[in-house]
Amino acid sequence: MFQELAPHDLHDKCSHHYAICLDLKKQRFEVLDSMRSAADADLTTHDEYFINNLKETWNRHYEHSKDCGFHTLEYLAKWEGRLVPVVTAAMAIELHTIYTWNWLTNEDFNTRSNAREFIEEAVKKVTKTYK
Repeated sequence: MFQELAPHDLHDKCSHHYAICLDLKKQRFEVLDSMRSAADADLTTHDEYFINNLKETWNRHYEHSKDCGFHTLEYLAKWEGRLVPVVTAAMAIELHTIYTWNWLTNEDFNTRSNAREFIEEAVKKVTKTYK
C-alpha cells in the first residue's frame, strides 16, 4: 500500500512494512518500524495520514452494541486481500462464545496463578448484575 501512496520513491518503501499500534492505557498511537525513526519525514507523513483517517472512523459505531471488535477479529481471520467478509449480528454473538472459549482454554492463560478464580469472580459479579 505504501508504494501507491508514494509512487515517486518506489525503491525506498517497496516491500517494507511497519505497524501502527493503539496503546489504550496511554491513549496514544505508537509506530513500530525496524528501519526508520520519528525523524524520518516520509514515515511521519505516511503514518500521520493513516492515523488521521483512522480517527475519523471512531465517530461511527453500532447502535446499542460494542461488537465492532468481534467484527474486526473476524475480518482479520478471514481476509484474503479482496472482499471484506460478511459478519452478521448473529455471527457476532457466536463469536463472543468462540473467543471467550479460546481465551479460557488457552494454556498460557490457564497457567497464570489465580486465572480461574479471577474469571469465576468476574462471572459471579456479572451474573448478579443481569439477574
